[in-house]
Amino acid sequence: MLKKLLFAVAMVVFATAMNAQTVIWEENFDAGTTFPAGWSQQTNASDGGWKIGTNAVLSSSSFPIPNNSSGNIVATNDDACNCNKANDILITPTLDLTAYADSTLFLTYDMFYAKLSYQGIIEGLEIVASVNGGAWTSLKEMRGRTFWVRPSGVDVSAYAGMAEVRFGFKYTDNNGWLYGAAIDNVKLVIADNVVKTNVSGVGISRYLDVVPTYFDYAKFWTGGEMFITGTVSNSGFVPVTSFDLEISNGTNTTTETITVDLPFDEFYEFQVPYTVEAGMNEVVAKALNINGLGDDDDPTDNEDMASVEGVTPVEGRKVVGEEATGTWCQWCPRGAVMMDFMTAEYPNFIGVAVHNGDPMVVGAYDAAVSAQVGGYPGGLMDRAFGDVDPIEFEDYFINRMAQEPVVSINQNVDWDDATRTVTVSSYFKFLQEMNGDFRVAVVFTEDGVTGTAANYAQKNAYSGGGAGPMGGYENLPATIPASQMVYDHVARAIVGGFGGAANSAPPTNPEGTVFSYENTYVVPNAYDVTSMHAITMLINNATGEILNAEQTDVPNVFVGTNNVNDMVSVKMFPNPVVDEATIKLRLAEASDIQVRIVDAFGKVVVDRNYANVSGEQYLPFRVGTLPMGTYMLTVTAKGQSVTKPFVIAR
Repeated sequence: MLKKLLFAVAMVVFATAMNAQTVIWEENFDAGTTFPAGWSQQTNASDGGWKIGTNAVLSSSSFPIPNNSSGNIVATNDDACNCNKANDILITPTLDLTAYADSTLFLTYDMFYAKLSYQGIIEGLEIVASVNGGAWTSLKEMRGRTFWVRPSGVDVSAYAGMAEVRFGFKYTDNNGWLYGAAIDNVKLVIADNVVKTNVSGVGISRYLDVVPTYFDYAKFWTGGEMFITGTVSNSGFVPVTSFDLEISNGTNTTTETITVDLPFDEFYEFQVPYTVEAGMNEVVAKALNINGLGDDDDPTDNEDMASVEGVTPVEGRKVVGEEATGTWCQWCPRGAVMMDFMTAEYPNFIGVAVHNGDPMVVGAYDAAVSAQVGGYPGGLMDRAFGDVDPIEFEDYFINRMAQEPVVSINQNVDWDDATRTVTVSSYFKFLQEMNGDFRVAVVFTEDGVTGTAANYAQKNAYSGGGAGPMGGYENLPATIPASQMVYDHVARAIVGGFGGAANSAPPTNPEGTVFSYENTYVVPNAYDVTSMHAITMLINNATGEILNAEQTDVPNVFVGTNNVNDMVSVKMFPNPVVDEATIKLRLAEASDIQVRIVDAFGKVVVDRNYANVSGEQYLPFRVGTLPMGTYMLTVTAKGQSVTKPFVIAR
């Protein structure tokens, strides 16, 4: 006869007392990488299902398991396997609970499980039980958390007094490609009567109603409305029915009594409105007066702190958000939602949707952006932070808008209807000394783009709401027909290239230096110029960072000083130059001037000085033996410079 392995837990010699609870059986998986005696599993997974090892060994790129202890854990990883984990059950030894008929028993365990979704499918984890080898009964479906819960657990008193009981941890990927779950430090305990709560995950959060989700920011606008968010958990066996929630920033304190129903391992998530003050805001959230009886037995974990810096947006800065997107990309509706949100919320945000693999692609622009993002949708914020998920655009935008600009930009945009030519005259003024390789790029975007071809249809992973709400896309089909799609912020051209045109800005710029740059773009007949925008960017070639930018409609006439000093204006014609050209100068008052021409390699090929020049003057320029190429003409008067690019073309 096959002898059944039966654990009589009443006789286990390592029964101990911890925090007044009695541990009658436990397993920490630290003895090795094979299942401990009596443990088993059910699985259809090709990778072996549940495995024992360190968090590092059992992790994968999309399912990184945080460290829980110095020893082993047991985990099932659907991300790494992408196999059939629809029924992965980790099973405890058979337990004899006859000696505990009158006891309150809990099965406790450490758990890392986020209950995530992918492609509209949500993973699941539940605690199950079986008596005498019978069918599994569900005891508890686990809520997702993004960190180890120590401990989690379930009341199993219904099985006290029974002879052959097994418990299981049942993970399912619901026939999708999901993430996984991890377990450690499994115990069967006799419950104590100690009240234990803890406060964790406190943040100062921005609520984005278009998603809708709370996001923790490091900085936010002074006077802006945020929320103090966090979790109060019951880590004891005594149910929590009420507590006082105290919020304090060191100056102001508020207290609210919260009525709850929290059995062991359940939690309450709070959101308390908060107005951001100037400077650093350090806020402490505390749970006090538990069940109306005062603090619990260990008040040290009943508070948590978060901070946010209140900042004010600076004048003269605009921020470019470049979104990597494509109609084939099922998660890219997230990018579209955030681009529309940012555009509506912030006039100083300049959005550019750089398409990939669809009819709206601009090849060179797409290639440059796709090389800098880790996936789709992805994004760049002034090209200063690396890959930024569009859901984080506002956070990075706020950080950028708190930085003083080093250059100011304005532009005139002229439109020639006969030739469909846009001429952009960009004007720059350095607000501090800036020396280096700076370059100008001009991007053209179009709103309201539509198409009838099949590849204008947008894939949509948010369809049906399984992946949560996303600006209304949850109510649209998985493939949104082209007839229902309208695309905004669409990149149509980038003049000067992704990194900007070489020699389009002077290399040496004392504070106050001004220069201008002009370029043209012929708009294809298929584009609606009345829905287009021109965007001038000044780029630091050494870092790739966009120093500042300006966006206006096509056409646009800027009324102001154009950042060009009224002392001097410069024009060269014709441009390109074949043999000769004329340099037209206009000076507001008499001044000594310097005229300098620099080639594409930074070599000064012309350097002339003129004394006491005033009014309007015309200076001849002869090409002579200068080779073909791009040059920079710089005229300096009374410490102010104006720079114009020109081309020699024979």
